[in-house]
Amino acid sequence: MRHTFRLILLYCLVILLPTFCHTQPSCQTPDKNVGQCVHFSSCRFVLRQYAMYKEHMPPAIMRFLQRSRCRPKVDGYHLCCEIKDVIPANANSKLK
Repeated sequence: MRHTFRLILLYCLVILLPTFCHTQPSCQTPDKNVGQCVHFSSCRFVLRQYAMYKEHMPPAIMRFLQRSRCRPKVDGYHLCCEIKDVIPANANSKLK
């Protein structure tokens, strides 16, 4: 009985808690700043660049974004976004 309780507790802490808390792992941006691994639509830097250049993004910015990737492609496009540019999950995701 006690062993089962520990397994359930471990499952809740490791599997469920991160899902419910929406915690993103910390990471380091290509220019060595502290960031969070988030979906690209939750990063003000990306939204600003897209608003400025649309489909004509300069190659240097494209390379920076590619080097910022922090999760496999199958999970969607996640990149390491500098902390100051992360849009909180409960915020309206429009460019501010």
